Parts: sequence; C-alpha cells; structure tokens
Amino acid sequence: MKKVLVIMALVAVAAMFSGCSEEVVEEEFDEADLVAVDEYIEEMNEALLDLKPDLQGWIREPYQEELPLRYDEERIGWLKEQQGKLAEIENLYRNGNFPTEEEITSWQVVVVRGEKERLLEGSEVLAALDKLEQLKEKVSGTIEMIETSGGELNMEQSEEVMALIDDMEPIVEEIRAVFFR
Repeated sequence: MKKVLVIMALVAVAAMFSGCSEEVVEEEFDEADLVAVDEYIEEMNEALLDLKPDLQGWIREPYQEELPLRYDEERIGWLKEQQGKLAEIENLYRNGNFPTEEEITSWQVVVVRGEKERLLEGSEVLAALDKLEQLKEKVSGTIEMIETSGGELNMEQSEEVMALIDDMEPIVEEIRAVFFR
C-alpha cells in the first residue's frame, strides 16, 4: 500500500533552520484512507442530491395552494428506496476499512489540484463528515415523517421539507469544498 509522508517532514526542516533542538517524528499517512473518505463523501453527496427531486415531487391539485404538501404512495416508496441507498452507502464505507476519528484528526496532507497546493487538515475533514452525517440524518428523518404521516403533511412539516430542499445543495457544496477548493 502506498504511503505518503505527512507534513511533519517540513516541520522538521523548519525546526532545523530555526535552531530548535526538538526531535520531530515523521508520521506515515495511508493514502487509501484519504481515498476512502473522499469516495464516501462524494457518493453520499451524490445520493443526497439524487433524492432531492423525489422530495420535490409532492402532489399538486389544480386550483389549490401548494402547501401543505402531499405525497402519494408511489413517491413515498421512492423516498424509502433512496433512504435505503443512503444506509447502504453508509454501511459500505463506514463499516469497512474507514479511518477512525483519531486517525483523521492527525491528518495534515498536502493536496494538489492542478497547479494549486493546499494543506488539508484532519479537523476540516471531520467537520465535513459531521455536516454530511447531520444532513443524512435530517433527510432520513424527513422521509420517516412523510411516511408516518401517510404523505399528508401539515403546514409546519411542509415548511420543514421546503427548507430542507433549499438547504441541500448549499450544504453539499460546503462539504465538497473541503476536498475541491
């Protein structure tokens, strides 16, 4: 497995030039862990965005207000399938050889995209994973609410769904920005 040295080597060089006598230990970084996290984030984000049209697919009656929202049985079934897909992605990545929070926290990786270089810190990655988890849970909770109500939402529930629909893309873009700045 291909190993990449972490930024600690740069710190060691800087310490030598600044006259510090502390010994800096080089840590090894498993590139496969970064790839696994990147693939998980990308696949989960895609699945969440694929689910958005099904959330927007409520029933509209002619000459009636859009709210409160109503979903038919077929749409509820599609939403449940999408919810299952989210769980599959979670199980595929998070229960396999996914790095632990402690491993991710220690990351300091130079990421090169085209001609740009930047330092990717583990804390940024953990924040993105947390934000992704919160979004996934919110979407799953919304699907449960739609199913429990038999597709007949009240005004408050409808407004929650509309707010979620509006927030999905910006949140996904924030999460992706961690890897693709």
